[in-house]
Amino acid sequence: MDRIKFKAFLSFVMITFIFGCLKEKGNEIEGMVYISSGEFVLGSDDVDPSGLGKEFGARQTTFYKDERPIRKMNLDSFYIDKFEVNNRDFKNFCNKTGYPPPPTWENGMYIAGQALHPVENVSWFDANEYCKWAKKRLPSEIEWEKAARGPKANRYPWGMDFDKDKANFGLGDTVPGGSIPTDKSYYGAFDMGGNVMEWTSSWYKPYPGSTLKSKDFGEQYRILRGGSGTVVGHYNLSKIYSRSAYRHYYLPGGRGNDSGFRCAKDG
Repeated sequence: MDRIKFKAFLSFVMITFIFGCLKEKGNEIEGMVYISSGEFVLGSDDVDPSGLGKEFGARQTTFYKDERPIRKMNLDSFYIDKFEVNNRDFKNFCNKTGYPPPPTWENGMYIAGQALHPVENVSWFDANEYCKWAKKRLPSEIEWEKAARGPKANRYPWGMDFDKDKANFGLGDTVPGGSIPTDKSYYGAFDMGGNVMEWTSSWYKPYPGSTLKSKDFGEQYRILRGGSGTVVGHYNLSKIYSRSAYRHYYLPGGRGNDSGFRCAKDG
């Protein structure tokens, strides 16, 4: 290859690479982070040898079994909210649509000074209606897990090791979104390890290839992901529940101090 042709070829490769990077980066959407397409690890092969599930009265008497089989998956690109939906934004939704506010709000108003705290005590239906109004949608549990774990299959949004100071879990109350900077995923989404658990669009079903049997599987419970700061609990439970692969599930009409959400959007 002569010098001129080589330079032309090199220029073509560089332009193609740069264009590919720009395309993969995605357009900026205010308040959301871009999750690039590609492969990631879903689930875990963790075990519960000491029977903590039974000790703490979990419906799954042995933790982690419903996270198997661990496998690599490919997802198309998508966006997810940088922060959990807060009280101020949910109040705005209620004001503009006439939708009823969470039943724990007094006279239709959240606690003074907590505008930027994640909204809680919302059902799956509440979360779904908000996302539709915002022209977004709830993330699937698989999307949520990818956004939390990143391309290196982190056990927690911040890395592989549990640290009680990295996120808000077990403190008995929420904190404003993003106020604990260490609870941040590879992609830049905050509070996926703590603050409130987050509804997803997914039903609680076994993963493809799983041999686990459970009366809870099917289209009766919706999946929530992430740890919670609103319910004071045991250290070991915080360590388990804040894992990005952990699958909480609850009746879609149910509400609790630990139930919140964030929205997603197609890439």
